[in-house]
Amino acid sequence: MRAAQPIAKFYAEACEPETHAFIDVFHRWIQQRKLDELLIDVADYTHVHRGPGVLLVGHDSYYGMDEGEGRLGMLFRRRRGGPKPVAEGLLEAVRAALAACTLIEAELGSKVRFGAGEVLVGFDDRLHLPNDAATHELLRPTLEGLAASLYPSSDVTMSHHGSPRDGFRARLRCPEPVSVAELLERLS
Repeated sequence: MRAAQPIAKFYAEACEPETHAFIDVFHRWIQQRKLDELLIDVADYTHVHRGPGVLLVGHDSYYGMDEGEGRLGMLFRRRRGGPKPVAEGLLEAVRAALAACTLIEAELGSKVRFGAGEVLVGFDDRLHLPNDAATHELLRPTLEGLAASLYPSSDVTMSHHGSPRDGFRARLRCPEPVSVAELLERLS
């Protein structure tokens, strides 16, 4: 099965600066070419309640300090490129989100810390992967494989998340403490 537009979000456990402070951080990433893709612009949506927060717009994807669900976190979303196998797309999204989280933690030090024991994954492809129980069952083996790669020695819980208006979403939770750097290393 192939799908487009994979997403992954890791939640902030601690964040001292206001969300709009990431505007400067993301502008530095563009200037210093911090990511291995063409970065274009930064958009400020902090005025939107539980909205996209601050977005770093790239040619192929975007990164955002997202405030959706009322929880601040690093959201990655692929926006260009052809459909990929679902497992490959999810793994790519998780890696990209983890890389961005580690960059922010390195740049801002103890002011920002991301929790790696919980990740929201999915696809913004409502046509091919609607957000329903049937799709969750269809993708269960893929989600279990992703969970095993991220949290090999843990009892991970998986849950279907969101509403039918969203693309497919699932939440993976690990009870053991783990850092974003550790997860990124596991996926390398």
